[in-house]
This record gives sequence, C-alpha cells and structure tokens, in this order.
Amino acid sequence: MGASFYVKVNGIIYEVIPEENHTYTIFKWGAEYTQIMRNKNSKWMRIDYKTDMPIVEVNDEVEDIGKAIDQYFT
Repeated sequence: MGASFYVKVNGIIYEVIPEENHTYTIFKWGAEYTQIMRNKNSKWMRIDYKTDMPIVEVNDEVEDIGKAIDQYFT
C-alpha cells in the first residue's frame, strides 16, 4: 500500500488510496465513493462493497479515473 494521491477527471478531484492486490479506494468530494481495480484485460472495474467482487459493467467514470491513475504512475 502506498500514500494517497489526487487525480483530476472531468473537473472533479478524486483522492486515490492504493490498497492491496492492485485495488484503489476512491474518494469524491471528501467522502468514500468506490473501490476500483484493473482486470487482466486492462479494463478498470468497480468492486462491489458487499461481495468484494468486480462488477462487470460499462462505467466511463471508472475508466477515466483508472486512466488518470495510470498517468499518475507514468
């Protein structure tokens, strides 16, 4: 786990907290918003809080946050 950092996506600033197993907890407007992870196909996905399983769906916001995370690390 690493230190938290901030990314800006579509005018919104998100706080990103790296967690274990390449997952990230995302805060939006100062409140915990979601958890995301990248699958083996490099697609970013939300994680269901109840089951801790990835949610297979099209989610442009999650994809954009994931791309910003990638840019942060490059």
